[in-house]
Amino acid sequence: MKKILFLMLLLANFSLFSQEDDTTDYVHDPMAKKYLDKLSEKLEKYNTARFYFKYTILNGRDSTQDSLYGYLFVMQPDKYKVIVPEQEIFSDGVKTYAYNKKANEMTITFVDPNSDAVYTPSKLLSLYKHGFKYSYRGVATFPAEVKTDDGKIKTMEKACHVIDLYPEKPKGKPYSIIRIWIDKNTNDLVSVKYQMKNGIDQVVDILQTTYEVKLNEKMFMFNKEMYPKDIDITDFTEDSHSSESF
Repeated sequence: MKKILFLMLLLANFSLFSQEDDTTDYVHDPMAKKYLDKLSEKLEKYNTARFYFKYTILNGRDSTQDSLYGYLFVMQPDKYKVIVPEQEIFSDGVKTYAYNKKANEMTITFVDPNSDAVYTPSKLLSLYKHGFKYSYRGVATFPAEVKTDDGKIKTMEKACHVIDLYPEKPKGKPYSIIRIWIDKNTNDLVSVKYQMKNGIDQVVDILQTTYEVKLNEKMFMFNKEMYPKDIDITDFTEDSHSSESF
């Protein structure tokens, strides 16, 4: 589940041509930084946001793909909630809660500041600032799926700035490149693609972005009364983690 990125930033159905060994050829491209900064600055302006996204796994081994749709809610500086079919993950900034609806299981862990999960607000704002080189690839047309106000999904062409991120220390990273598409006209995030070393790529497309939505802080907190009475909870934040059913 943590493979879902948002984030949220954060994370194009286009083949990538650079490999891990090529990262030494790229530096911190000032043109790429210019548009990454604009994206970051726009996100920083708002206290809350809601993203409707599509998460796709592209299996290059057998040319298959699998997609699901979901919502990401964020509240600055570090609260978030991801809702997808059969699962949800949310954080109050201190602990992270992962609920598997089908198994009726809840796992509780402390927030890991070193996690590669990119759907936290802080990760969305600063992913590129630490541990990455980046290269501006130019402007390209992206066939973006968009959720309209009446709930329908349509495809429209968007002119986007295309930027590639390369980990400065690629050893141990599951991906070699992260390609980001930023709307040229609105500076909104459109799509992020992780090129994975195992040949199974991951794509997050943002179909709808809404800023300053009304969110209740309670949605980022765990209240066992909101879940089935027989929920199985594994809490790794205890001195000796416990597993119990209610």
